[in-house]
Amino acid sequence: MAVDLHILVLPAFESLPSLPSEVAPWEAAYNLDTEMSVPGAPAPLRHDGDIGVLPTGVGKSAAASTVASVCATLDLADTLVLSVGVAGGPPSLPIGSVVIAETILDWDLKCRFDDGDPPLATNPYVGDQGRYELDEDRVDTAYERATHVEVDAEGERSPVVTTGTNVCGDELWHGRELAEAVEWLTAERDCPPYRATEMEDAGTATALERFGHLDRYLSIRGIANHDRPTGDTSARASFFDPTFEAGFERGLANAVAVARTIVESTHSSR
Repeated sequence: MAVDLHILVLPAFESLPSLPSEVAPWEAAYNLDTEMSVPGAPAPLRHDGDIGVLPTGVGKSAAASTVASVCATLDLADTLVLSVGVAGGPPSLPIGSVVIAETILDWDLKCRFDDGDPPLATNPYVGDQGRYELDEDRVDTAYERATHVEVDAEGERSPVVTTGTNVCGDELWHGRELAEAVEWLTAERDCPPYRATEMEDAGTATALERFGHLDRYLSIRGIANHDRPTGDTSARASFFDPTFEAGFERGLANAVAVARTIVESTHSSR
């Protein structure tokens, strides 16, 4: 049976140990009681005939495979595609802030050396690959709508809604020197500053671009943790601190709140 989706939401995962589900908020908000098998996807597409949700799996390869499978199965010519989930971010962004990506940059398409300062270089074999500029008008409209969302705050620093570059890599990294390397790469690829770091969206953007759907794609990420220590703690101790993921639930809730505002306004205009 053909499905004509107006909105397709792509969380990364439904279930990971000790973390809130990125799928659950959408199931709570909409009657996604119809399932459709998508060959090559890790889970069924759940939908109400208009809004669909499908977890991609964690990482760029999983995301690219899932989204390519969806593109080959469904007609997405009139579908708004949203990646909605959590991310790390620089300490300048309070936990719970929401980033609407203007640019998605693949962290892994670079050269790394065991000497040099910096020990990185741009990859001479890939040209402009791995940098995806999302539709400017769509991003601006989403940002304007998002500024009216009251995001959940806790502590002295209130979360913000912002735009910028989302750096995506299969390497799960944490630390000051690595953050400096990310800043270096975004400068080399002419897309600073970076606002979020995550693991799926470059794969999603690659698949959508191959199928001609990148102009209808948005990435909305809630900052759940910071990508480097904020005090004298070592990177390893910071990452494995029991409180490291304390902002996950707030980051996810705020990302979903912003995304739902975009979904509802887009849906009502159909």
